[in-house]
Amino acid sequence: MQQVFTSIAHMFEGFSAGTWYGKLAIALGSVLTAFYSPIVALLVCCFAFTAVDMFYGIKVSHKFKRKIESHKSWSGTITKLLDEWIVISLARLLEMSVINSDGVFVLTGGATVIIGLTELWSILENLNTLNPHGPWKALGKFLKKKGEDYIGTEIEINDEHTDDNKLVGSES
Repeated sequence: MQQVFTSIAHMFEGFSAGTWYGKLAIALGSVLTAFYSPIVALLVCCFAFTAVDMFYGIKVSHKFKRKIESHKSWSGTITKLLDEWIVISLARLLEMSVINSDGVFVLTGGATVIIGLTELWSILENLNTLNPHGPWKALGKFLKKKGEDYIGTEIEINDEHTDDNKLVGSES
């Protein structure tokens, strides 16, 4: 058994080039891998929803011939991805440290569902803006009513973007 540990120590020395920074990098990489490997699918799921939302947001901008400022769009998407990553990471930290659950992802799964539903809602809003007569027409009526209640005025939804003073649907 002592030979196994000696072999591992020699391998660790070789990988780290015998430096303190190398050993720290290997240890940190191991901890991060152990922390994130169980929730990679959840992160990928959230990131996929965000990417699809960005895609449809760009399509809405093209439809209404609005200038797409890539630095703003990209910056907003990166910020959203970072926020999702932080929320899911904190949920994972709570699961590991407070709840002490290894294979049950109640908090991380719940956070993923909430993020996914929020992004799905935004995707549906964009689809409704692109095609108000599509299968999500009922959603469009609900969104119009919700928006009217929120801003206290009637919203006119047109198929063509003719006046910047009118709300032409929802863009997220």
